[in-house]
Amino acid sequence: MSHLACVSTDQVVRSDRLMKWKEFMSDHLGRTPDYIKRLESTFIDPLHNSNFQGRLEYGDLGQLGFCRMTASAHRYSRHLSKAVDSPDTPRMLILQIAGVSHFEQGRHCSALAPDEMLLVDSGQPFSVTSTQGCEHFILLFKGPARQPPQAGDVHLNGRNGLGRMLMHLISDAYSQYPLLNNHSAELIGNSIVGLLDNALKNKQEEKQLEHDFRFFKQNRLKAYIERHLADRDLTIERIASVEQCSVRSLHRAFQEELGCSISEYIWQRRLSRCAEDLRSREHAHRSLTDIAFAWGYGSSAHFSRQFKSAFGMSPKLFRDTQARS
Repeated sequence: MSHLACVSTDQVVRSDRLMKWKEFMSDHLGRTPDYIKRLESTFIDPLHNSNFQGRLEYGDLGQLGFCRMTASAHRYSRHLSKAVDSPDTPRMLILQIAGVSHFEQGRHCSALAPDEMLLVDSGQPFSVTSTQGCEHFILLFKGPARQPPQAGDVHLNGRNGLGRMLMHLISDAYSQYPLLNNHSAELIGNSIVGLLDNALKNKQEEKQLEHDFRFFKQNRLKAYIERHLADRDLTIERIASVEQCSVRSLHRAFQEELGCSISEYIWQRRLSRCAEDLRSREHAHRSLTDIAFAWGYGSSAHFSRQFKSAFGMSPKLFRDTQARS
């Protein structure tokens, strides 16, 4: 096989880059037919007053569309003027390689970190914000026989288990693409589809194990934290006392499941709640300090530093960006 085809904004004058990037996304990533193009509206907003840059490498793995995308900080949104349910609006598996991207589709919001994957239904409106730039592998499931289950909020971890195998298979397919003939590309495409199918089935089975004591206890801990996020005295010692366990076992439970300490988890949840309020029009009249204090922060400066570190922009800029979308 030949190398992946490539298009880039580097060869486009700056005034035309956003329009050209829309064409690249529609023609080469989405493989969008003309009658769907007439229905779609896409918007691209560069962030931080930056000059937008983007690059797409694209090809096929049998019947599976394959793409690697890199782009500078921006917000991308896509809408269709009417609902379309056909093979021409396929689902996409998005594997985050670098950066953090925030996806919104319907009522579902997902923050995608490196080595995580998300299923997105291209037949439904969606938006993605990458505040510090992004790099993705994107797989397009063409044809009804290739479609995975309804996307909903299917968020997969590529750091262990079948998710890790799937991530490595996709990455290897990219690095070895020039060596693949049509037959081997077809086999790899089928393997990716099969692994994804099994990973999704495993995810469903895991949901049925929530009655297990270990999962029950972790969920109970999270529920307690969620109920008391606004309490400034929500300490690890207090949680351990309520749950009648040691501080050490609390740390271990969160580290094993989420890869972070319980303190980091609490601040992540507080930041997430603050972001929800900043995004909501119902809270547009409230000050940044009021929102921060309502979710357990005791210092507006501390809140601003943590928020900018997590989202790549100040709380004020985040609110302004959401208001314009």
